[in-house]
Amino acid sequence: MRLGNNGRILGAAAAAIVASALLAGCTTGAGGTSGATPGASSAAGSAGATAPAAASTVARVTSASSSAGSLVGGETVTLSGSNLTGVDKVTFNGVASPAVVAKSPTSVTAVVPSAVNYQPSSGAIAVYKGAAIVASARSLTYTWAAKTGVDREMQYAFAHWNLPRYNAAYANFDSLGGDCQNFVSQSLLAAGLAKSTSWFYDSEASHSTSWAYAPSFNDLAPSLGFTRLASTQRSQLQVGDLAYFDWNNNGVPDHVMIVSAVSTVAGTTTVKLVGHNLDYDYRDLDTTLTKDHPGGTVWFYSLPTSLRS
Repeated sequence: MRLGNNGRILGAAAAAIVASALLAGCTTGAGGTSGATPGASSAAGSAGATAPAAASTVARVTSASSSAGSLVGGETVTLSGSNLTGVDKVTFNGVASPAVVAKSPTSVTAVVPSAVNYQPSSGAIAVYKGAAIVASARSLTYTWAAKTGVDREMQYAFAHWNLPRYNAAYANFDSLGGDCQNFVSQSLLAAGLAKSTSWFYDSEASHSTSWAYAPSFNDLAPSLGFTRLASTQRSQLQVGDLAYFDWNNNGVPDHVMIVSAVSTVAGTTTVKLVGHNLDYDYRDLDTTLTKDHPGGTVWFYSLPTSLRS
């Protein structure tokens, strides 16, 4: 039994109520909620937290090591990004790179193809895994410009390789046996080969024999810095080099063209040519020798190094 404040005896039930109130005052902080467990709310929040997201496996390109180069191409561009393993195709302005290597998950190298028809242009760089295009963090583009002598040679050649695009500033020598050397000389002049008393053009009535006559330029070429290559050395050819043809194997050239493309696959080198007479931009070398002129022979001249810089 207990006494109340007024000295009266409290019943058992009343005593229990008082004891409960005293206990509550010891276990509840000021302003707290009776019966609440400290930290309960925090624990509940932790239980509902989202786990860290897994690393993305989406391929993405973030940058290119170069955005501009020569008309003839050939530069190796490094594309950086993430999850690039499996990249097997890169295009520049819609033209596929001739050599793509996925070096690591973050790096791919691609050789830049030549500009379309060797004319200055710009276009997007696109990266593929199979048929799927790889996203880019920003727009990647590449610009081709005439930077070297051979660039200017090919730019000129592809601007004037066929009628009616022959350059009217020069005579057409078709009626005198062919316009092939005249066209090659024009292209070499555009490349930066210097005129001289042994190689020049002033007019139809005033020009050197070597300007328009293939046998004459063939004889002159070594003194101008050209290096002769045998037919078996075609793997050494580059765009802009010259190909001289002898249709009847008498040692005197009957025709000349400019190398417009070279590719080697599984050890076999394919050569394409641009030139006048039979106007072609990509005439196949082997077809010329086996079908057009069976039994004919060919030799080459590589450009002077000064025209490649």
